[in-house]
Amino acid sequence: MNSMQYIFTIFLICAAASFSTTNGKTICVEEDVIHALLTMNRSRVDEPSDPVFFAFLANDVTSNGYEVLKFANVKINKGSSYNPSTGYFTAPKPGIYQISCTIVGYDTNIFTYQIMLNGNSYTLGNTSSGGSWNSQTSTVLMNLKKGDQVYVQHRGSTQKVHANTNTYFSGYLVQ
Repeated sequence: MNSMQYIFTIFLICAAASFSTTNGKTICVEEDVIHALLTMNRSRVDEPSDPVFFAFLANDVTSNGYEVLKFANVKINKGSSYNPSTGYFTAPKPGIYQISCTIVGYDTNIFTYQIMLNGNSYTLGNTSSGGSWNSQTSTVLMNLKKGDQVYVQHRGSTQKVHANTNTYFSGYLVQ
């Protein structure tokens, strides 16, 4: 039963219910319940939506150092908390977030990277050597405060990462 069906059911019960007198005033007991439900529903609508983002690297990138990867091909950005021009996800509210990225080294290139939290390395990753188009996926849980910034950064010497739909960055609020 959705919330509108529930409210309508309460309304019908209220219409059929007996009335009681409080302070010389006759009221329907369930009227207070309906008001509380409507107020609760309104406050839920006013809350910011839970953030979700999913973006691909739009172009191959050759990095010479500690460059932030900018995943410009955005597929989902509910809440607009991911900024494709900076590559930063900014937590709009506190909570546990799942953050994930898949990186594909260009051809036979190794690509080393790190998931960063507010300028500090949170976890390290690198694609394998010995083959071509090697990939690695890193998935982490992060306890973020409102305003914390998470991004993927290259670490190391000159390396190339493959783009298109192979390399991506995503995240969402778990709780």
